[in-house]
Amino acid sequence: MPRVIASSTDGGLTWTDSLISRPDMQYFGYDSKQSDPTMTVDRLGNFYMSALDYDGVPFSCLSTISFYKSTDKGISWTGPVPGMWTGDPNIFEDKQFMTVDRTGGPYDGHLYCSWTRFPNPDRIVLVRSIDGVASFEDTVVVGPTQTSSGCAPNVADAGQFCIPVVSSNGDVHVFWQGTALDSGDVCTGHMAMKHVVSTDGGASFTYQDTILQVSGYMTADGGINTYSQPAGDADITGGPFDGHIYISFTNTGPEDSGNSDVDFVRSTDNALTWSPRLQINDGANTEDIDSFHPWLIVNEEGVVIVIFYDQRYDAPSYYLFDALAAYSFDGGATFTSNHRISTVSSSPGSLKSDGEEQAYTIDENGFYQPLRTGDRAGLIGEYIGVTAFHDKINAFWTDSRDGNSEIYTANWYLPLLEPRLSAPEIGAYAGAYPSFHWATSWKHNEDRYRIEISTDESFVENVSSFVVDTNLYIPVAPLAEGSYYWRVKSLKTTSPDSSDYSEVWSFEADTTPPDAPVLLGPPDNEQTLDPTPTFQWTASFKLNSPVTYALYISTNPAFPGTPETRTYEGLTGTEYTPVDFLADGVPGY
Repeated sequence: MPRVIASSTDGGLTWTDSLISRPDMQYFGYDSKQSDPTMTVDRLGNFYMSALDYDGVPFSCLSTISFYKSTDKGISWTGPVPGMWTGDPNIFEDKQFMTVDRTGGPYDGHLYCSWTRFPNPDRIVLVRSIDGVASFEDTVVVGPTQTSSGCAPNVADAGQFCIPVVSSNGDVHVFWQGTALDSGDVCTGHMAMKHVVSTDGGASFTYQDTILQVSGYMTADGGINTYSQPAGDADITGGPFDGHIYISFTNTGPEDSGNSDVDFVRSTDNALTWSPRLQINDGANTEDIDSFHPWLIVNEEGVVIVIFYDQRYDAPSYYLFDALAAYSFDGGATFTSNHRISTVSSSPGSLKSDGEEQAYTIDENGFYQPLRTGDRAGLIGEYIGVTAFHDKINAFWTDSRDGNSEIYTANWYLPLLEPRLSAPEIGAYAGAYPSFHWATSWKHNEDRYRIEISTDESFVENVSSFVVDTNLYIPVAPLAEGSYYWRVKSLKTTSPDSSDYSEVWSFEADTTPPDAPVLLGPPDNEQTLDPTPTFQWTASFKLNSPVTYALYISTNPAFPGTPETRTYEGLTGTEYTPVDFLADGVPGY
């Protein structure tokens, strides 16, 4: 079976399909099957393609990962070269992804490919080539099978969906989704993002560590299988965010309503520590809208570019899906508003199969239509991709607008989007000097913003306008108490370009303090034998905003702010019993 590859010589405007004939290998004949294509390019412009080859039913056949190389920008290809060969029909190689060192360092040009080796118990393995895929070294197990006497038969799966990333210093990082077992002789745990690193060009790796808990395997509307596969890249630009490592993934966090989101974490210290989760898809979190299957790259200026699938444009059923994009211009601290890449929504219901491949027909538009029955949307979107050359972006995704699974592509220039507002949130209460914050909308040191604040929702009257060079604004004059509305527009410092205004958010300025509470107990100067006494006070009143309380307990009458002071903030009632004991015989204030 030949492989099909598409190439473009005009920046992605038009594409030409061609066949890469697949000569006999010593392991397979022409009747072998191919799947899971991935591609990368080195610093000199050589392209590499990998694919899964197997000769029967997965998990009960011979399989290998094979590689091709093109030195003329995809016009011609050499290969295939097998990356490894076990010769064991009980082993199945699956879901390989690869990268190449483009840092210019001592390991520049090394190619790394990682994947899952089945059957269960599975393990994460990696192979490297240091001669441009002319040959490969021995396979290295980077995510070993996990053992626990509480598991039968004493082992647990290592994981699936791994990806290698080369950081700016040449270290090789591998990330994947796997089970983090609880300690002790048990077979319980949680799904987690796992990680190993090599500091010697992929020759050896550290023991795995866990980055954070993830939701793992899920299902989006339409029967689409989703999972927390990491999609990652590193900043190797030498710019202000050089060395940052970025990971995006599908996830359902505890704050979500059963829907999946595209979440994100970053490391600024070569994967030693990681940021809290940040949601890339914007809009309200509802149980109706799923966002899933991201892919992420960093361009030459350090801009983080992410594309993903999303169902927001199919209200009220939220069944159809589209391809969307978002960007980070500040090293992963914030992400822009999302914008739609696909022009037509796709239906997961267009993917049907009864488990048997049948004859194809051609519809009135010239598209191949297999005769299929029964849902087969599960695997849609397993491969989605994006690349960029400076401001020019190209993306591809699975699309079923024509009634069958097809590959669609789009190309566009990095856009100046309306700002994505962050705080104060809609309906929030703020003081006289609230901090206004929104996502960075353009490149480092080339962005500027106009923020407007008004008591008029239509921004016709009572509008205060300020131009700032950062994505943060704090008023220099206090706001009067009342209701306010705010919006922001993005501006470029290098051209007259500007975005549309953001959506309008509202908040309440609460500038006067509530009544001071009166202490009720324990009574003044009374001795108590209770090491956790209940503290009580009268309620304070505020007309248009909620009241919370802060309780301070200290052995120093100069409190609060002294080392001896215990502080309990955010209390909503008029009494509180500390759970930690007070010292015996010590006077309190």
